[in-house]
Amino acid sequence: MKAAIYHGVGDIRIEEVPRPKPATGYVVVEMMRCGICGSDLHSYKGLWEQPSTAHGHEVSGVVAEYGTGVWGVRVGDRVCMEWFSHCGTCQFCRVGAYNLCDSLARTSGTSHAGFADFVVAHQSSVFQIPDAVSFEEAALIEPLSVAYRAVRRSRLDPGGTVHIVGSGTIGLLAAGAARATGAGRIVCRARYDHQAAKARDLGADLVLREQDAGNVGEADAVIETTARPEGVAEALSAVRKGGTIVLVGGFVQSMEIDLKAVVDHELKVIGSFCYGYSGTRRDFESSIELIASGKVAVASLVTHRFPLTEIERAFTTALDKRSQSIKVALCAAGK
Repeated sequence: MKAAIYHGVGDIRIEEVPRPKPATGYVVVEMMRCGICGSDLHSYKGLWEQPSTAHGHEVSGVVAEYGTGVWGVRVGDRVCMEWFSHCGTCQFCRVGAYNLCDSLARTSGTSHAGFADFVVAHQSSVFQIPDAVSFEEAALIEPLSVAYRAVRRSRLDPGGTVHIVGSGTIGLLAAGAARATGAGRIVCRARYDHQAAKARDLGADLVLREQDAGNVGEADAVIETTARPEGVAEALSAVRKGGTIVLVGGFVQSMEIDLKAVVDHELKVIGSFCYGYSGTRRDFESSIELIASGKVAVASLVTHRFPLTEIERAFTTALDKRSQSIKVALCAAGK
């Protein structure tokens, strides 16, 4: 099969590799769509570790084969998947915080993930998708789950105001999730015109641009998605006294931040890592329902599509915002 392999900073290639066989508890999925995530771009640029294989994780596809001990899925099932597997028995898994599992590992283990013809997935990470949800929409269930969890962790009351710093995929989906779950007012910060337009489409009441001073001090909750010093500083200035800041961006550097407001204004600053349970439901389950019901319209976020064989072009497009890219998707051959 064909799969993406890193060969250094800014160098990703498609190569022929053996098609994987499923180990006990694992499923092999034929990839239909795989989105390029900001974390993939971090690895591509050398800001994060480059694994030996390029692990795309915003995946949808069809079950092609499964190993012993797998239950609940059949060959031919349409599925999406979380990017990690978990043990199910540690202190965190037992209370539903399986994203903090002591044995957290890539869904695919040491094999190939989404940037390949066939994807290996642990059964604990696999979710069936409704017939009404397209493969393209299903590939956005993973990032929507990240955004949905951040909104839930903000504990925003119905009718409350949320300020979202950044309008990349996670910021835009956070706007959609906030609108779908009852936010009263949504303010988004967007760098580019096409992001600003999409933020409005997904429910933003106000979109701030770089020249705008901001909605300082009024938000009940702020969701920071950029992982940049100026983004964190904006979060601290935009939240009201006693409010909540949720950090969900992928940090690649240490930074110096003035935390005086955290003490003086009794702010709550919390992290949000991927997805797990929010209340009694898994974030993936809630996100599937939000898409299937039409409450969060994700399909329009996919601005560019490339066959897997053109992965280098896909990555350069995702990096170049002059292309007006939001979500760049890799597609199965002929699909």
